[in-house]
Amino acid sequence: MKLAELERERVRLMEKLAEIAKEQKALQSQMRRVERDLKAELRHVEEHSVPEDRELTLEDVEKWCRSAYFNLAHTMPGNPHCYFSRRSSRRPDMYERVVGYVLGHGYPQKYGRSTYTCLDVRMNSGTWFVWPMTDRPEESEVLNLKPDSMRPTEEST
Repeated sequence: MKLAELERERVRLMEKLAEIAKEQKALQSQMRRVERDLKAELRHVEEHSVPEDRELTLEDVEKWCRSAYFNLAHTMPGNPHCYFSRRSSRRPDMYERVVGYVLGHGYPQKYGRSTYTCLDVRMNSGTWFVWPMTDRPEESEVLNLKPDSMRPTEEST
Protein backbone atom coordinates (compact mmCIF):
# COMPACT_ATOMS: atom_id res chain seq x y z
CA MET A 1 0.00 0.00 0.00
CA LYS A 2 2.73 2.48 1.00
CA LEU A 3 4.83 1.60 -2.09
CA ALA A 4 1.91 2.22 -4.44
CA GLU A 5 1.23 5.58 -2.78
CA LEU A 6 4.87 6.66 -3.07
CA GLU A 7 5.04 5.57 -6.71
CA ARG A 8 1.87 7.55 -7.56
CA GLU A 9 3.43 10.60 -5.92
CA ARG A 10 6.64 10.03 -7.84
CA VAL A 11 4.73 9.83 -11.15
CA ARG A 12 2.81 13.01 -10.32
CA LEU A 13 6.05 14.85 -9.57
CA MET A 14 7.76 13.52 -12.71
CA GLU A 15 4.83 14.72 -14.85
CA LYS A 16 4.98 18.13 -13.22
CA LEU A 17 8.76 18.32 -13.81
CA ALA A 18 8.19 17.46 -17.49
CA GLU A 19 5.67 20.34 -17.78
CA ILE A 20 8.12 22.74 -16.13
CA ALA A 21 10.92 21.58 -18.43
CA LYS A 22 8.75 22.28 -21.48
CA GLU A 23 7.97 25.79 -20.24
CA GLN A 24 11.62 26.39 -19.36
CA LYS A 25 12.71 25.39 -22.87
CA ALA A 26 10.27 27.89 -24.39
CA LEU A 27 11.45 30.66 -22.03
CA GLN A 28 15.09 29.94 -22.83
CA SER A 29 14.33 30.22 -26.53
CA GLN A 30 12.72 33.62 -25.96
CA MET A 31 15.68 34.66 -23.80
CA ARG A 32 18.17 33.73 -26.53
CA ARG A 33 16.29 35.96 -28.99
CA VAL A 34 16.36 38.86 -26.53
CA GLU A 35 20.06 38.28 -25.81
CA ARG A 36 20.86 38.22 -29.54
CA ASP A 37 19.07 41.55 -30.04
CA LEU A 38 20.68 43.08 -26.95
CA LYS A 39 24.13 42.01 -28.10
CA ALA A 40 23.47 43.50 -31.55
CA GLU A 41 22.47 46.84 -29.99
CA LEU A 42 25.54 46.90 -27.75
CA ARG A 43 27.89 46.34 -30.71
CA HIS A 44 27.34 50.02 -31.49
CA VAL A 45 28.11 51.13 -27.94
CA GLU A 46 31.70 51.66 -26.86
CA GLU A 47 32.61 50.11 -23.51
CA HIS A 48 32.73 52.98 -21.02
CA SER A 49 36.14 53.77 -19.61
CA VAL A 50 37.72 56.35 -17.33
CA PRO A 51 41.33 57.55 -17.49
CA GLU A 52 43.47 55.74 -14.93
CA ASP A 53 44.41 58.98 -13.18
CA ARG A 54 40.75 59.66 -12.30
CA GLU A 55 38.84 57.89 -9.51
CA LEU A 56 35.78 55.92 -10.53
CA THR A 57 32.36 57.08 -9.38
CA LEU A 58 29.12 55.16 -9.08
CA GLU A 59 27.99 56.91 -12.26
CA ASP A 60 31.07 55.55 -14.07
CA VAL A 61 30.34 52.03 -12.86
CA GLU A 62 26.72 52.34 -14.00
CA LYS A 63 27.80 53.64 -17.42
CA TRP A 64 30.25 50.76 -17.74
CA CYS A 65 27.56 48.23 -16.80
CA ARG A 66 25.18 49.71 -19.37
CA SER A 67 27.88 49.48 -22.05
CA ALA A 68 28.91 45.88 -21.29
CA TYR A 69 27.10 42.80 -22.54
CA PHE A 70 26.11 40.57 -19.61
CA ASN A 71 25.32 37.00 -20.73
CA LEU A 72 22.56 34.98 -19.14
CA ALA A 73 24.00 32.16 -17.04
CA HIS A 74 22.18 29.42 -19.00
CA THR A 75 23.82 26.66 -16.96
CA MET A 76 22.17 27.91 -13.75
CA PRO A 77 18.41 27.80 -14.40
CA GLY A 78 17.73 27.57 -10.67
CA ASN A 79 19.52 30.87 -10.09
CA PRO A 80 18.76 33.11 -13.09
CA HIS A 81 21.36 35.85 -13.40
CA CYS A 82 23.71 37.38 -15.92
CA TYR A 83 27.49 37.58 -15.94
CA PHE A 84 30.25 39.52 -17.61
CA SER A 85 33.54 37.77 -18.16
CA ARG A 86 36.88 39.57 -17.82
CA ARG A 87 38.10 37.93 -21.03
CA SER A 88 35.21 39.41 -23.03
CA SER A 89 36.09 42.92 -21.88
CA ARG A 90 37.47 45.27 -24.49
CA ARG A 91 39.20 47.06 -21.59
CA PRO A 92 40.36 44.50 -18.98
CA ASP A 93 41.89 47.27 -16.85
CA MET A 94 38.48 48.94 -16.61
CA TYR A 95 36.85 45.63 -15.70
CA GLU A 96 39.26 45.25 -12.79
CA ARG A 97 38.66 48.82 -11.66
CA VAL A 98 34.89 48.26 -11.71
CA VAL A 99 35.26 45.10 -9.61
CA GLY A 100 37.47 47.07 -7.21
CA TYR A 101 34.82 49.77 -6.94
CA VAL A 102 32.11 47.18 -6.20
CA LEU A 103 34.26 45.62 -3.48
CA GLY A 104 35.17 48.99 -1.99
CA HIS A 105 31.72 50.57 -2.04
CA GLY A 106 29.34 47.61 -1.91
CA TYR A 107 27.47 45.91 0.89
CA PRO A 108 27.43 42.30 2.12
CA GLN A 109 24.67 40.08 0.72
CA LYS A 110 24.22 36.54 2.00
CA TYR A 111 23.31 33.89 -0.55
CA GLY A 112 23.22 30.29 0.58
CA ARG A 113 26.26 29.69 2.78
CA SER A 114 28.28 32.47 1.16
CA THR A 115 28.37 36.22 1.57
CA TYR A 116 29.18 38.37 -1.45
CA THR A 117 29.86 42.07 -1.83
CA CYS A 118 27.08 43.61 -3.93
CA LEU A 119 26.51 47.05 -5.39
CA ASP A 120 23.24 48.48 -6.70
CA VAL A 121 23.44 49.96 -10.19
CA ARG A 122 20.94 51.73 -12.39
CA MET A 123 20.60 50.04 -15.74
CA ASN A 124 18.37 50.99 -18.65
CA SER A 125 15.26 49.39 -17.19
CA GLY A 126 15.67 49.85 -13.47
CA THR A 127 17.85 48.86 -10.54
CA TRP A 128 20.08 45.78 -10.63
CA PHE A 129 22.84 44.57 -8.34
CA VAL A 130 26.30 43.32 -9.30
CA TRP A 131 28.72 41.11 -7.40
CA PRO A 132 32.07 39.49 -8.08
CA MET A 133 32.83 35.94 -6.95
CA THR A 134 36.02 36.98 -5.16
CA ASP A 135 37.24 39.72 -2.85
CA ARG A 136 40.34 40.47 -4.95
CA PRO A 137 39.82 42.46 -8.18
CA GLU A 138 42.95 41.03 -9.80
CA GLU A 139 41.57 37.48 -9.35
CA SER A 140 38.06 38.24 -10.57
CA GLU A 141 37.08 36.50 -13.79
CA VAL A 142 33.31 37.09 -13.61
CA LEU A 143 31.05 39.94 -12.52
CA ASN A 144 27.45 38.84 -11.93
CA LEU A 145 24.31 40.90 -12.44
CA LYS A 146 20.73 40.37 -11.31
CA PRO A 147 17.62 42.58 -11.27
CA ASP A 148 16.72 44.02 -7.88
CA SER A 149 13.34 42.29 -8.12
CA MET A 150 15.22 38.96 -7.75
CA ARG A 151 17.26 39.97 -4.72
CA PRO A 152 17.56 37.07 -2.28
CA THR A 153 15.44 37.33 0.86
CA GLU A 154 16.25 35.91 4.26
CA GLU A 155 13.94 32.96 3.54
CA SER A 156 15.56 32.15 0.19
CA THR A 157 19.17 32.17 1.38
